[in-house]
Amino acid sequence: MANGRERTDGDRKKMFRWFVSLMEERAWLEEMSLQGWFLTDLHMGVWYVFEKGEPKRTAYDVERFDLEKNPTRREIQEKSEFMDMAAETGWRLVCRDEGMNYYLAKDWEADETNELYDSPEDRVRRVERYSRMFSDKSHLILWICVIMQGLALLFWFLPSGDGVGWFAAFDMFYTMFCLLFCLALLRWRKRYARELKLSMEEWKAIYGRKDTVTRFRPVLTVGGLERYLERQSAAGYHLKNMRVFRFVFTPGEPEEISYMMDTKYLTNRRRKRSGSSAFKDSKDWEGRNNDWQVQSLKEAEAAGWEFAGAVECRNILYRAKKGSAIPLNDAGGFRVTSAVGGQAVMILTAGLIGGIIGGLVGYFFF
Repeated sequence: MANGRERTDGDRKKMFRWFVSLMEERAWLEEMSLQGWFLTDLHMGVWYVFEKGEPKRTAYDVERFDLEKNPTRREIQEKSEFMDMAAETGWRLVCRDEGMNYYLAKDWEADETNELYDSPEDRVRRVERYSRMFSDKSHLILWICVIMQGLALLFWFLPSGDGVGWFAAFDMFYTMFCLLFCLALLRWRKRYARELKLSMEEWKAIYGRKDTVTRFRPVLTVGGLERYLERQSAAGYHLKNMRVFRFVFTPGEPEEISYMMDTKYLTNRRRKRSGSSAFKDSKDWEGRNNDWQVQSLKEAEAAGWEFAGAVECRNILYRAKKGSAIPLNDAGGFRVTSAVGGQAVMILTAGLIGGIIGGLVGYFFF
């Protein structure tokens, strides 16, 4: 039996899967073991080879061992020492992929630790190893972009302009692809760093639930956002987490919930009204100083609100049973919810400087 992503030949099965979450991959391998399919090999990080056996719950975990260019004696011995320690606790090496990721498995034991790392400190060290991998790949891509731009300049200054056009087009699209891939790697690294700090049980409680609903909606005002979330709660969808325009809801019983969003501007306005000084920090160009957030939490919780989430360090969302909390800010009004703030100014400034330099080069040399 075969299809585009799966092929079964007797007691062997080959499946194509691509995961952006290591924890999700581990949970999937555990589900496969409950169906009687056990991992035996992995190719290119996407082709999984299984063998049929008696269904039983099996724990899987992953570690990587990629040496630095100039490893120390300790780093050279680290893998063999780790494997010996893992074998003593019941883990066995199953396979590894081309990225130096080693897959280990052990029979599930209800009263024992079913993970390679059972302490936050050990998990942080694994996070550092994976973060280094993503950083190294991103640096390589950026250097490729620099070299391509250097070649493009060289072509422009050649005596003959023949062939320059096709290379300029190729260079533009190639560089754009590399930069997009680099951004994807950096987001991937951020996700790994966030998830690998958790135990598998913690991860399943936060990310492993399948009973959530994700919706994308561009809501540009505080008032509009508050009304949108209140309508969702009345329909039985309760906010779990959110980004700028992405909202994740957990279905449940319809409730009358009030939402309130607070910002640095609104917090400072309340402080001015009470005769206190506003929060100002001339060195905080990106809005990362959270002094106003600490004050906002104190005032909101004292007024009966509970923390629901924060967006890009610039907005804090609170919720409460309708009528049970005291509003901190005036109702209504058109207030745009900023998710970029100072970063947008930096991007626009860099674009302006680049445009000026490009214009001068074009004027004087071409």
